[in-house]
Amino acid sequence: MMIENTTLQQRAINKLSRLKVGALFMEMGTGKTKVALDLAASKAHKCDLFLYICPCSVKTEAEAEHQKWQPSLPLTIVGSESIGMSDRIFMETLEKVKTAKRAFIILDESLKIKNKEAKTTQRILQIGAFSEYRLILNGTPISKNCLDLYTQFRFLSPKIFPESFYHFKYQYCEFYTKGEMKGRVKKQHNIPHLISRVAPYIFDAKLELEISAFYRLRTYQMDYDEVEEYDYIKEMMLQELDMSFDTSFFALASKLQNYYSGCGSKIAALHSLLASIPDKVIVFCKFLSCIPEGSLHITGDMKTEERKAAIEKFRDSEKVLYITYGCGAFGLNLQFCRNIIFADGTFNYAERAQAEARIYRLGQERDVTYYELKNESVGLEKLIFASLDKKEDMLAGVKREINKLDDKAKKKWLREHL
Repeated sequence: MMIENTTLQQRAINKLSRLKVGALFMEMGTGKTKVALDLAASKAHKCDLFLYICPCSVKTEAEAEHQKWQPSLPLTIVGSESIGMSDRIFMETLEKVKTAKRAFIILDESLKIKNKEAKTTQRILQIGAFSEYRLILNGTPISKNCLDLYTQFRFLSPKIFPESFYHFKYQYCEFYTKGEMKGRVKKQHNIPHLISRVAPYIFDAKLELEISAFYRLRTYQMDYDEVEEYDYIKEMMLQELDMSFDTSFFALASKLQNYYSGCGSKIAALHSLLASIPDKVIVFCKFLSCIPEGSLHITGDMKTEERKAAIEKFRDSEKVLYITYGCGAFGLNLQFCRNIIFADGTFNYAERAQAEARIYRLGQERDVTYYELKNESVGLEKLIFASLDKKEDMLAGVKREINKLDDKAKKKWLREHL
């Protein structure tokens, strides 16, 4: 039986309101921000500081949610990147929490503190240690393996995982002991035990809407000159490719995609698709160069007020809004639109999932449609689409395929598959 999302939200509140720490691992679009704010408001009589830590790209939307659901809650919103990069912001935030009678901290996108060595992680852990109430939010709390959970739950309370990271990882993971994979996780074990430790603090919910999501594929072919130019770029870069792989392969793939994403055949295919859709459309692009001059857009270099104005203009009058993955795939609620075109693929599966969730979320009342443009002239597109089907990052998939090859064989594989 399908459970209405409002019921899910109340169940989350019922469970976590009894605790001082908790985790809202609710899928994108289920309204976890509202739940977090409601939980914080329920402690208004006990706490004198309410702090919301989130990625800087989410701050505008977090404030909009704050004003929508709990406008009387005295909420301070701080960017997680700001805490990591600015000594002043870190010290000011730390001092506020230390001097508060009782502090309630909400950490949004908590997966971003999975790296225990990162300065941002260390500083957020320091800040959290002085708060009595702590809440973490994330739609996908694990990106690679169970080790991602360690710092997230250390933020909630060191009592949940009192052991060191060294003991934690060997308790739940087995590692490769030789070869290129040495030191990496081979497999996980004792997972039921791990689940039993964290389950009391977690509310987990999936998005269930009485609407459908449709996927439409539109293909295009590059012309002869475009294919020749693509092959020339590929060959020139392969000759100089450093087979240490990670950075050099990413640069190669990005440059190749940047080229064909801006070629005439792709632009013509996109314009044709836009003309065939009568309603409002969001177009996700990977490169700034793919956004037409003068078009309505949201990009990473825009200020908060500029983004807000763009969304309002899109809602009120414009048909098309261009968004780049990195900045537009987090925190935006665009349920008034029901169409997305993925004009460029992304190597990062999490970015794609975030982008889809901008319109398929609580409050959407119409069926949604995702249109995908695919270049059938190049192998790189096949790698991107195959990774999306497997719900993994493209880089990880390619590394798995070629790690067993020597340098000469790697380049041959890349020539054939890109």
